[in-house]
Amino acid sequence: MTTVSGASLGLSLSSSKVNVLSGRPSVAILERTGVFWVVNAATAPVKLSIKFQYTFIPPASSNTDYAAARFGDNKGLMPTISIDPLIRVAGRDAPLTDVVERIDKRVLTVTLNRSMSEEDYALIDPVLAMESSLATPINAAPAPGLGYAAFTPRQRGWFLAWLKTPLAPAPPAFQQLYLANLEVRLLEGNRAAWQQLEELMQSDVWTINPGLWRVALLAAWLAQDGALLANWLAAVAMPTELTGLALGLQALLGAPLTATEVQQIARAWSQPAANLSEAVLAFRLQSLHVTLGAEPLAYALDQLGDDARTPQPWRCQHRDLRLRLPQPDLRRTFEPLLAELTSVRSSEDAPVELDDSAELAQDKAHEELSRAHIVLEFRQSRSEYFPFALRLAQKRAGFVQLLDEDRHLVYRVIFRKNEMSAFWQLWNYVQSWSATRVFYKGQELQKRQVYPYSQYLR
Repeated sequence: MTTVSGASLGLSLSSSKVNVLSGRPSVAILERTGVFWVVNAATAPVKLSIKFQYTFIPPASSNTDYAAARFGDNKGLMPTISIDPLIRVAGRDAPLTDVVERIDKRVLTVTLNRSMSEEDYALIDPVLAMESSLATPINAAPAPGLGYAAFTPRQRGWFLAWLKTPLAPAPPAFQQLYLANLEVRLLEGNRAAWQQLEELMQSDVWTINPGLWRVALLAAWLAQDGALLANWLAAVAMPTELTGLALGLQALLGAPLTATEVQQIARAWSQPAANLSEAVLAFRLQSLHVTLGAEPLAYALDQLGDDARTPQPWRCQHRDLRLRLPQPDLRRTFEPLLAELTSVRSSEDAPVELDDSAELAQDKAHEELSRAHIVLEFRQSRSEYFPFALRLAQKRAGFVQLLDEDRHLVYRVIFRKNEMSAFWQLWNYVQSWSATRVFYKGQELQKRQVYPYSQYLR
C-alpha cells in the first residue's frame, strides 16, 4: 500500500482513514469532510460501497494516483454520486456534443462554440475538492459565468448544499449555472426539466431573473406551444426588456393575445391604463380584431416585415451553446395598439353585438366628419414622440382608428373650427412624419400650406 502525505494532496490527514480489503490488492482511502479519495489501487477491479459509491476500474499501471488525477482525464474512476438528476455530472451524463447531435434541426439550429474545450464547463465533477461549511460569507460568492470547476472548494460545497433547495435565494453564478444545466436538459427533451421550469416560474426569487425567462421562451419555442407562453405572460410579471420579444414569439406560434396579458403588459410598459376589467379588455380585443382584420399580435408581427421571421443568434445561459431562432420584438408595432386597448374613454365600454357596434361607430364618424373643419391623419412612426402624440390624439372626441387600402393602421383626428389650438398642438409632433396628411373641408392640403393664419385654412 502506497503512503501519501497530506502536503502532496493539499489536504489535512487529521481525519483520514486507510483501509485494506483482505484477499484483494491494497486500496487506500482518504476521507475528508465526507469526500472520499482513492489514493492508490492495484490493477484488479474493486467495487466499494461507502458514502459515495465508486466502481474502481484501474488502468494497466499499478501506481495510478487517483487523487492527483481529475476524473475527466482518467476513465478508470466511474462515480455514481447522488446529485440532483437535472444537474449534469461528468461521467454520468452524455457530453454536450452528443446532445447537440440529437436535436431536431427543423425546430432549432444549434451549434457549439468552436473554442469550447473538450470538457463542458457546466458539468459537475464530483472528484473536485469540496468543503461542506455553510458559513460562507456573501462576499465570497463566485463571479457570474463561472463553471463548477472554477469555484473554490468552499463555493462548491455551498453550491451543492443549495441544490437541495433551489428555490431559495442564491448568488447569480449559482442560478446561471443551474439554468445552463436546465437549458441542456430541455434540449434533451427531459420532462423533469419541464416540471422544474414550471416550479421556478412560480417563484418570486427566480422570476426577477431575465435568464429564467430566456430559458422559458426557449422552452416554449422547442415545444411550439404559444398557449403555454401566453399563460406565463398572463400569470407573472416579465422583465420589461423581454416583453416585446415574448409577444413576438407568441405571435409566431399563433397564440392569440388575452385580456390578462394586456393587463400585465400595460403595467410593464407603464401605460396609463384605467382599472379596466378583463371583460372590458376582452371586448376591446375582439373589436380591435375586427377593425384590423387580423389578430392584434399577428397584425403587429406583419408590420415588422419578413426580416422579423429570420432566425437570429439566441443568447443562451450555457455559454458554449450557439442557437438561432426568430426573435421579433413587437414593442414598437404593438405599443400603439396597446394604448388603444387601455385608453380611458368618456363612455363606459359595454359588450354589445359587433355589428351594432360597427354601425354606431360609422354613424358617429359620419356625424363628426360633417362638422369637421380640419381632418388630420397619421400612421405609426419611429419617432420617440409617437406614443405621446397617439395619446394626445386619443383624447379627442373625433379620434378614430382606420385601415387604409394597404391594410395599414391609420389614426384620424377630426377638429372643429373652435378646436384649432388642439390641432396645432398635435401638428407640432406629427408634421414631419412621412405618412401625415391634412384635409381642409374635404380637400387635401400640402404640408407647406399648413401653418398658423394660412390663407388655405380660412
